[in-house]
Amino acid sequence: MPRLFCSLLLVVFCSLGCEGQEAVPIASCSNAGVFVRQAKKIDGTVFYNSSLGSYGIQVATSFDSADMGFACNLPTEYQKELLKVRFSGSYHAYDKPINGAAGYRFYYLTVESISK
Repeated sequence: MPRLFCSLLLVVFCSLGCEGQEAVPIASCSNAGVFVRQAKKIDGTVFYNSSLGSYGIQVATSFDSADMGFACNLPTEYQKELLKVRFSGSYHAYDKPINGAAGYRFYYLTVESISK
């Protein structure tokens, strides 16, 4: 009985803490490298890289730099270029060479929750 009560209490607290963000099924990126850092309720913009055929979320870090997270589990309804989102997830080392603007850092991104 105490286990059931604790489980229910945990579900209630987790649902209260989500603040409208949609939980995303966690699928780790197949090529993801080592864990780099956690993102918690970060504002970003969805982008599409046509040469890689992949969507991701860009987070500006200054006026001329950004963290570019290639998302391996971005829900279909969020796969719209320039869509503003708030998300939480995990950044992992990116394993492919990519030509990007100076100041841009590239990662694999596992999205854990997301909202518009």
